Amino acid sequence: MTQPAKTSSEDRIKRHALELGFAQAGIASPDATTAAGSRFAEFLALGRHGDMDWLAAKGPRRQSPATLWPDARSVIALAENYGPGLDPLAALAAKDRAAIS
Repeated sequence: MTQPAKTSSEDRIKRHALELGFAQAGIASPDATTAAGSRFAEFLALGRHGDMDWLAAKGPRRQSPATLWPDARSVIALAENYGPGLDPLAALAAKDRAAIS
């Protein structure tokens, strides 16, 4: 008789996130995206945050998960799809109607 394969904690967390309705789930180390911090700083310096001043106000804190949570060993990222349930470009095929975005 074979033993059932053990499921890792990572697999259980991801599966549970999907069961809760999230579109995707991932787990990474806090330093997995070290380049993201410098790209975020450049994004702010170029003014690409528009009138979302709250982004710039705490920009340095947002450059790395380790800055906010120095003891964190993992980051769980969850994705939610809030797009429409239909293809928004399909409206362009109806030449007798306006397409409003």
